[in-house]
Amino acid sequence: MRYSLYINQPVALNLGIENTTEAIIFDYLTIASTWAKPEIIDNKVYYWVARQKICDEHKILDLKPKTVYRYLRKLHQKGLIDYQKLGKKDCIAITDLGKTYISSTIGNKNSSPMWNLNSHNKELKILSDGNKNSTYKYTNPIHLSNDSLSKRADFLKSQEAFVNYIRGTFPNQVIAFTKDKYTNKEMQISVSEKGRLYDKISAETFSGTRAMEIWSGLYELALKGELPILNQHKEAINQ
Repeated sequence: MRYSLYINQPVALNLGIENTTEAIIFDYLTIASTWAKPEIIDNKVYYWVARQKICDEHKILDLKPKTVYRYLRKLHQKGLIDYQKLGKKDCIAITDLGKTYISSTIGNKNSSPMWNLNSHNKELKILSDGNKNSTYKYTNPIHLSNDSLSKRADFLKSQEAFVNYIRGTFPNQVIAFTKDKYTNKEMQISVSEKGRLYDKISAETFSGTRAMEIWSGLYELALKGELPILNQHKEAINQ
């Protein structure tokens, strides 16, 4: 079950989303690549968004599978998702219009809090030699050539591959020490065995656009060779 539910109300309204339930379901669909099984339909990647899972993740909405189906059809009709059936599976892909919700939410400082996952921010504290109080200086980053990226670090080829790698390799380990740049609250970003981002200090679980924002920040650091937890596993890259 999702711990926190977030929507970007102005953007949702501009996209024609009619109510809170529809907005919450769409917000969840925008991160389907992090929780749903991919399916290829006509050479295009879709995600199998099981209706019952959507119900189970949003207990407070008291959803029924038939209700979820109606919302999927509505979002399809509004051009926010491309909805296809594969046998009995409900499969979706976010359209270009639907993706404007993601970019607008991440770029809006008045929506979900932005995280200081920026390699040039002096407040960023990341795990270094087991000392959580040390500030990582990036003195020993991973430098990956294009050849290395293509042949040795398959998990860096896409954000989805990176997310899967972190989930499978570092469950319940501290990936980054950081601060919420609006509340200045210190956090220890980790990922649970079920693949969900959470703060080890407060036990808050991140979902929706907040989770996507954090994953994007971590992936950006990884591409730059500036995610220290990967420095401890260079052998996984250089093999």
